[in-house]
Amino acid sequence: MPTLSLRAMTANDDTIVAALHARSWRTAYRGIGVLSDEYLAGEVELERAFSWKRRLDALTDNQFGVIATLGSIPVGFIFIIGYDDPEWGNLIDNLHVSTEARSAGIGPQLLTAAARGIEARAWDRRVYLRVYDANTRARKFYQRMGGAEVGSLMKATVEGNMVKEWRVAWPDYRALIPPHA
Repeated sequence: MPTLSLRAMTANDDTIVAALHARSWRTAYRGIGVLSDEYLAGEVELERAFSWKRRLDALTDNQFGVIATLGSIPVGFIFIIGYDDPEWGNLIDNLHVSTEARSAGIGPQLLTAAARGIEARAWDRRVYLRVYDANTRARKFYQRMGGAEVGSLMKATVEGNMVKEWRVAWPDYRALIPPHA
């Protein structure tokens, strides 16, 4: 079995990240009412490519990402925005693992890498993310990782429809670092 590697995301990773993001959305959101099947079947790749190109070309000091690869194959990523919210702290803006690599422990390792990155930058200890209500698989994963659903809100998707999101929070990023890591 190939070895899992984690590395810092760079501006040159826009194509890799966009492809992982589009594939993740296609599997996680199909049929749950978050994004239309028409969007997921076509426009998602181009829209994600444009979005990640723009974002990674303009990385700031309060942003970083980590890419996971099995051998040479990218299988997941996480992206963090430091000091995003005065009440909730640092935002886990994206966490995606390819369908083929799910349940292999990559999500927890990406969360640990994010926590280590926050620690290295001496950022606020608080961490949060937002997850769609209908994405029950992700919600269960975050609960297993110790995240608490601390409120919900209605948010517009990239298609403009309003859907319910949960805020999932950890009061201290160190909760994402296993004791033996």
